[in-house]
Amino acid sequence: MRRLGAVAALVAVVAVTSGCADTDDGPPFTTEAAVEESVVTTTSARPEPPQSEGTVEIGEIRYEFAATCHKLSAGEVVVVGVGDDPATGDLVELYVQDFPDDPYVGLRFADGTLVEPSFESALDLYVQDDVIRASAIRFVQDLNLETGEATEAGFGEFEIRCYDYVQGPPT
Repeated sequence: MRRLGAVAALVAVVAVTSGCADTDDGPPFTTEAAVEESVVTTTSARPEPPQSEGTVEIGEIRYEFAATCHKLSAGEVVVVGVGDDPATGDLVELYVQDFPDDPYVGLRFADGTLVEPSFESALDLYVQDDVIRASAIRFVQDLNLETGEATEAGFGEFEIRCYDYVQGPPT
């Protein structure tokens, strides 16, 4: 009995002292309802595709591009890029198609001029370690697709460094 009385007295002392204890976080309970704040964030923009880079040289002019590499299937890559024309500051678009049987590189300038390889010279692309290159390209503009006639733009080369790939064709 004594033991039971001692335990009851100890429990009572602990309950009284803990109820009176000073706490920095306020009373042990409150009659006001707690208000919870929730923050909801949404984004409607699509994430930016990974950026790769490229350069194209035609004659003495060097164009630099931010590009996106698209992997279509085994051995087929399309690169789309944009850069500035160093002569005018206008936008220049780049399109590279690395298909085994149908390679292509073209630049479209702000005035609509399209510069691309001549039909009279072969376009051989070399791919190694996610870098696509071609050299000794005879670039022309105003290419007539039926006759092959065009205005010379100069000899050049290009190099694209694909740091990452987007699966599927450009949209």
